[in-house]
Amino acid sequence: MNILGIDTTTKIASCSVLNNEKYYIKSIDNEITHSEKLLPIIDETLIESGTDLDGINILACINGPGSFTGLRIGLATIKAFAQVKDLPIFSISSIDLITYTAYKKLEENNKAYILSLIDARNNRVYYGINKLSFKDNKVLIEKIKDVDNDTLDNVVSIIKDNYKDLIIAGNCIDKFKDTLSPISSKLLNIYPTTNDLINCYLNLVDTSKYMYNAYSLDALYARKSQAERMSDHE
Repeated sequence: MNILGIDTTTKIASCSVLNNEKYYIKSIDNEITHSEKLLPIIDETLIESGTDLDGINILACINGPGSFTGLRIGLATIKAFAQVKDLPIFSISSIDLITYTAYKKLEENNKAYILSLIDARNNRVYYGINKLSFKDNKVLIEKIKDVDNDTLDNVVSIIKDNYKDLIIAGNCIDKFKDTLSPISSKLLNIYPTTNDLINCYLNLVDTSKYMYNAYSLDALYARKSQAERMSDHE
């Protein structure tokens, strides 16, 4: 099975290809050039892996939350590939993928509860809570708190009042370490790669709820765009 995965939810645009059980990955670190650079790095990754779109069986992407512009660029690209080549799409939120990646890094042998955080700027975070466990040597993700957007202070208050012994992981853990340390002893500053995205597809108990086509896939914004927020205040 050959898989092509992309992520454009942050300032780093990334592409991975799994071909003959070997991973190939390329990325660029410049959010404003995603529209110009995404297709070239996809092409470069395919060439390096020795395949092309005709040799791909499944597409994969992160559907948010994250950069509004990046999400639109990434999803438009992956949906175009899916439509032209009639390919299924595995798509998972960055929150759920962080929980999967954290769990694998910790090598937990039983269930774990993970709070995933993504920096939304201005002291706000995207967050969600999942319970992860093993079943038949694969990972089972059970949603405890759906993806949302709030101030860090409110998230910490919710955690203190309702949850204990959470693992906290995400791309802003070091930034908010002083605030998070009192509520958890397990902090992981991580953000998953597109290799992790493909690996997640291969290791989930049930991928059916994450499968889409060119018409059913949609972005998970978890917050209105800046233009919409400004319009609401007019």
